[in-house]
Amino acid sequence: VVHGDFNNHIPVTGSYEVRELSTTFNYMLDGLNSYVNKLMKVENEKRQAEIHALQMQINPHFIYNTLTSIKWLIWQGKTEKSVQAIDAFSMLLRNTISKKEEMITVKEEVENLKKYVFLQHIRFGDQIKVEIFLSKECESCLIPKLLLQPFLENAFFHGFQETSSGNIHVFIGNQGGRLVSEIIDNGTGISPDKINQMLSSKAKNTSHFTGIGINNVNDRIRLLFGKEYGVSIVSEDYKGTAVTVTIPIID
Repeated sequence: VVHGDFNNHIPVTGSYEVRELSTTFNYMLDGLNSYVNKLMKVENEKRQAEIHALQMQINPHFIYNTLTSIKWLIWQGKTEKSVQAIDAFSMLLRNTISKKEEMITVKEEVENLKKYVFLQHIRFGDQIKVEIFLSKECESCLIPKLLLQPFLENAFFHGFQETSSGNIHVFIGNQGGRLVSEIIDNGTGISPDKINQMLSSKAKNTSHFTGIGINNVNDRIRLLFGKEYGVSIVSEDYKGTAVTVTIPIID
């Protein structure tokens, strides 16, 4: 009982006073058990609400800027590219806003990443090259929706502030029975203090696509799978940044 297991009723035996005390103690245990179960249910519902809120975030500026970019493509007479942009944009909106599933396949997550990259290239040009490598055996594994996109976004907008060109590589595979995703760029790097701030609960959210901060993704992973999973970041000034996201393999 001291360690939190309230299912240990004591036998009701002995003198009248001891039996009364035992009965009352057992009644108290039942009350505590009921209270803890209700509390766990409420906390679980709160957790689901928090996860849902994270998934549903999409920044209005991204919508505005994307529509403006599509308008310019149409104005320039680039019909085919305009159609591709509208398809990519509508797919992203459908997968982020309309689709209610908490988990999607890794293959679907990668398709979302490709659509996001395509729209960024339309807006800023394709000087920042992005390559995504997905292990065939992991295509049908499940992953929380929008888990990797904030890291790609962070690389786009913060990794290349001092240069207009570079490379981002995304590797997704099975490592020791875990689904490990690595997002590696050759940008300007991040200082150790900045990394700690990004992973801190006090970190401010990003402001480009989802509005989901890196710390929120880390918290979300730990809410879903436990503290042995999460996000780690290694970086070196003017050499680049490597982000590793680890979750369990879910078929």
